[in-house]
Amino acid sequence: MQMDQDRIRAIIKAEHSYWGGPDIPIRKDTRWGPGIWDLIAQELSPTSRVLDVGCGASSLLLDLSTSFHTGIGVDIDNEALQIAEEAKREQGIKNVDFLLLDFPREIDRLQPESFDLVISLRGPIGDTDLQVQAAHHLLRPDGLIFCEEIAELHEKEVDKIFFTDDYHSRKIKPRVNEVKTMMERNGFEVRLAADNFTKWIYPDIYAWLQYQCNLWTWLGGSLPEPDDPRIALFAERNTNVKGEIEITHHVCWVAGVKQ
Repeated sequence: MQMDQDRIRAIIKAEHSYWGGPDIPIRKDTRWGPGIWDLIAQELSPTSRVLDVGCGASSLLLDLSTSFHTGIGVDIDNEALQIAEEAKREQGIKNVDFLLLDFPREIDRLQPESFDLVISLRGPIGDTDLQVQAAHHLLRPDGLIFCEEIAELHEKEVDKIFFTDDYHSRKIKPRVNEVKTMMERNGFEVRLAADNFTKWIYPDIYAWLQYQCNLWTWLGGSLPEPDDPRIALFAERNTNVKGEIEITHHVCWVAGVKQ
């Protein structure tokens, strides 16, 4: 596949920011996939107090703010929280607050057993027993937890070409049963454990590369060189008949009730 090397070079050499960069048009084919916002919204009530751990720019809390009493979003990324605060002001939302907080190390800043629902969307809760225990500590009796984790087949097309040591697919990306078992051994009765697959479709290799450079930079990874042959190989293998790049998006959803 012939690519514009000057354009590739300009993308790789640019400044990259996962939160502050320009919007990249990504089309998401979610057919047969349930809506996560609807799934969470059905568990909320006008009295609910919600904690979003690793909230990022917090579109979930802001979008669902009319469905609960109080929401708190915590994250260690100050840039993301600034974007969330700006969106909150623009929308005139009063019942959501954001905290720069290292979870779970700083959970003493939060009141124990004070939340009805703890959410973690690709955040830290599903990573270790300690983090699950911290969520349990913050939930009221019979409170709910919902955890979404990037799962082992996420971006398998990228891993196959750019990562050959299996580090990303096994050490970073868990299987749904691993998260379910961790929840159960730390005091939750699991009610939902599911894999969810969608396709993320980028207009072309250049849009994909810009997004990927933002992501790799945010994760602290190194970027490829402009003449890296893996870029052309990736484009050759993952370009559809419309010239778009198609990537597998795989997450696992685990939700339960505090026992």
